[in-house]
Amino acid sequence: MRGEGKAARQKGRVIVTATAKGGAGKTTCVSCLGSYWAATGRQVGLLDTDPNQTLARWHKKGGELANLTLRSETDEHAIIPAIDELSAAHDVVLVDCAGFSNQAMIFALGVADLVLIPAMTDEANIFEAAKMKRLVDSTSQMTRRTIAIRSILCRVKRSQVAEHSREQLKVMGVPPLMARFNDRVAFQEASFFGSSPVTLAPKGPASEDIKAVAEELEPLLWRGKN
Repeated sequence: MRGEGKAARQKGRVIVTATAKGGAGKTTCVSCLGSYWAATGRQVGLLDTDPNQTLARWHKKGGELANLTLRSETDEHAIIPAIDELSAAHDVVLVDCAGFSNQAMIFALGVADLVLIPAMTDEANIFEAAKMKRLVDSTSQMTRRTIAIRSILCRVKRSQVAEHSREQLKVMGVPPLMARFNDRVAFQEASFFGSSPVTLAPKGPASEDIKAVAEELEPLLWRGKN
């Protein structure tokens, strides 16, 4: 049908992964979810706003991530234009933020459709997740728009501890996903190749973790459920 070309397409959904706790799993979330959705046929854009440029480094390794569009941008004033350009050409844009709060993060939060807050199963990570939720709430008030929030437990070693952490997130008002990323070697291995368990071990347990997380997020992104 005329008028439904690229210029008229609906903008892609924007997921911002953010927490001020370094090493919580932000880049792993971005790379794994990006690889999964690309494998299902969606157009995926990546934006690395972290001065450490971990996502960009993985992208340069020539693995599966290299097939995805990536922009690196640490200039805070260029964050929103970069997200707009990527979302105009992709079904979903995943933004990897720095492991500390900065103005670039605030700008990214302000245009997010969903903020994904990764947290490991310890008190410091849960505390930082709650702080990030408050920051998203303030950004939502500032922009006068609703920004969906979900937390995700990463590097889970014991189910009992994970359940306690999930309950703590609920108490603190940071709605957790039921799905989680368990502590699996495949996640670490994939980082050395710039790839994802989705490609390296498509039928393995790490890939099942990724699929479960993606499928839980999809209704929030593409069917309008908050």
